[in-house]
Amino acid sequence: MTRIVFHVHVDDVPDPRSANDVHVVLYGAGRMPDGVGRIGYQLMDATSRFGFGLRSKAFDFLTLALAVTAADTFVSRNGAPDRWSRDLELHIPLIDPGRWMPVVGKLEAALRFLSGDRWTLVLGPDGPLPPSQSVVSRRRRLIDLSRADCACLFSGGLDSYVGALDLIGQGRRPLLVSHSYPKDSQYQNRLVRRLPIVCERFAANAHPTWSGGSDVSMRTRSFNFLAYGVAAASVISLWRGGGEADLWIPENGHIALNPPLTPRRFGAHSTRTTHPFFLSEIQDIVRAVGLPVRLTNPLRHQTKGTMVRRHASDATFSALAATTVSCGKWKREGVQCGRCVPCLIRRASFFAAGLPDGTPYRADDLRNVLGDENTRDDLVSVLRAIRRSEDYDMEAWVLQAGPLPSDAEERSAYVDVFRHGMKELQGFLRASGIP
Repeated sequence: MTRIVFHVHVDDVPDPRSANDVHVVLYGAGRMPDGVGRIGYQLMDATSRFGFGLRSKAFDFLTLALAVTAADTFVSRNGAPDRWSRDLELHIPLIDPGRWMPVVGKLEAALRFLSGDRWTLVLGPDGPLPPSQSVVSRRRRLIDLSRADCACLFSGGLDSYVGALDLIGQGRRPLLVSHSYPKDSQYQNRLVRRLPIVCERFAANAHPTWSGGSDVSMRTRSFNFLAYGVAAASVISLWRGGGEADLWIPENGHIALNPPLTPRRFGAHSTRTTHPFFLSEIQDIVRAVGLPVRLTNPLRHQTKGTMVRRHASDATFSALAATTVSCGKWKREGVQCGRCVPCLIRRASFFAAGLPDGTPYRADDLRNVLGDENTRDDLVSVLRAIRRSEDYDMEAWVLQAGPLPSDAEERSAYVDVFRHGMKELQGFLRASGIP
């Protein structure tokens, strides 16, 4: 087991420190001692833009999410016996730990479902406080909450772009919430400027930093993103009188389910960032601690192709859709690879919608990928999955990724969206000359 101990101030970090422990300063700024991490320094400034202090329970949720992100980043999977499932014990100070004690077990289980790790959360008092009202009052530029009636996660990907357009088309006024890495902010800002209305935006980067190595799998990044969204929605609720506020999490149903394409990708090896079971568990936790936020994935029953087809006749959408980012390797390569599973689903969606795909891909011709043993793994897995889908029980397959809702219509819709998503992939690959 690796113990990760979190602190409010760098002066609280013990010296000497056990070599088996990782120490992290929450919301810490400036240089840290060697071997001490920090995370979330931008969030103090970002949350002060809301115009008044966050509820303590919303800020505690941010603190929990930052702690999870730090542990996920600073503890390498290579040190686990199976080089994957880590045993992590987090000691986290909160403003009101008692409020979270009844849901600790549920949160630990949800995180295990998300990342494949074993999580133990040890909550203590005297946690970091949100920006004070005096700090807020000195801000020159605040988020105008009068222009927002809901919050919407906005990554700058194709799904989040469609989600924002859909809300605006329904007459809603979303506060866009972005986990804004330096490279991501460029295309996020470009899309925001071209939306039909001016939308307020909350953007920050957790920025986990330390002198040691980092794990790049980042299976818990969606938990951090959700915490941003819950914080934003809770502020909207406060502004609008305390009723429940909506947090929209736009992700097409095929990617949200993400059933394993092959047995090798079984379980947490297939990402579960917006899986309906995970979102349902987080919804239960949010409500249990008294945060008036309703989580909804409006695209959960749509394939990416269906989603794109609805907007394909709009000239602005057609021009900007190719500037969105879907690739899992984009940050490493600076260009979308064109051959990973998210890229293949993206390319299939353009084809299914009859919309020319102007996205520059590193691997444009998939026939070349199929002949390259070093790069064809995802493509081969998709081809095997397509063949498997012709005679396999689709509901049993979907259930391999996690439990489905008990409601019969919801279950049926999820199975259908996966079936149609596989058909979109099959049609695109055949048209690309891939047998």
